[in-house]
Amino acid sequence: MGRLSSGVRICFLSVFLVFVFLIPSQSSAGYYEKKLLDTEAYDTIELKLLIDQTQARANVLTDQIKSIKKEIDWLILKINRINDAGRKPSPSLKNSVTAKEERIQILKKEKNRLTALNTFYTKEYDSRQNMELGKILEKKIGLSPEKNQKIETKPIVAKVERAVKEVTAPGPSVKRTGIEASIKKNGLENWVEVSGDDTCLRINTTLPILFSSGSAQVAKEYRAFLKKLALFLKPYDVKVMVNGYADTDPIRTKKYPSNLELGASRAANIVHELVKQGLKPSIFQIGTTGEYRFAAKQPSKQKSFHRRAQVTVIFTG
Repeated sequence: MGRLSSGVRICFLSVFLVFVFLIPSQSSAGYYEKKLLDTEAYDTIELKLLIDQTQARANVLTDQIKSIKKEIDWLILKINRINDAGRKPSPSLKNSVTAKEERIQILKKEKNRLTALNTFYTKEYDSRQNMELGKILEKKIGLSPEKNQKIETKPIVAKVERAVKEVTAPGPSVKRTGIEASIKKNGLENWVEVSGDDTCLRINTTLPILFSSGSAQVAKEYRAFLKKLALFLKPYDVKVMVNGYADTDPIRTKKYPSNLELGASRAANIVHELVKQGLKPSIFQIGTTGEYRFAAKQPSKQKSFHRRAQVTVIFTG
């Protein structure tokens, strides 16, 4: 009877383990990822941030895979040299190659997952952008949304063509002298500098937009500058690139799993401030390399200068 009880217990334990390990692995392969954007929890800017974050992570994984492949090539070369010398390679060398190949497979799976997420986010983002454009056209055309309204085709086509031209028409032409004068007029001469010529004109922030350690909150003293910058940019056709950076201190929280997320959130919050002042979300591009940009350039030892955001404006008109 005791043996039977033990067998029953083992049977139940086996079923339990299958339920715990097998079933969740099957359901988690796509279920939770598909539920990520099931609600309106993300606005358009946050959605763009998700796209940039997943792409940045995928790029990091690509670099890691390339690096490990080089290490494998070096190990194989070493093993071949030992064999050519008539000696027997250490088993640890072959084990190391096997471990690195397994690590590459894990990284590739993670990269594929991020690529799929990025595609999912991008599709939703493009859909929202098209909806926003449709609302702009509807507002400019002035059509009634009623489906049964009888209307003539030709006048509507003409209205649509005019509206599209108005939406896509370039802003005022820009000259370097005019931009410099406008910068002074708006009190931005100590904040930004102009570079390039009339065919490719851009401005960059010269004074750093700094952040507290582990925080992406924009300090109050920068909001007046961002308000002036938005007011200055409104008449022009521009693309605005905002890059956020972090110092080399590692961070691992629920909100910021790494410095990449922290840097991206700093850039996103700058964009939020500029959008509040009337700039269109579609003109922005958010980027970050976390702390890696500064480590490569051997920056100042003062970490407070690493926790920053950089704004670059390109005039397209």
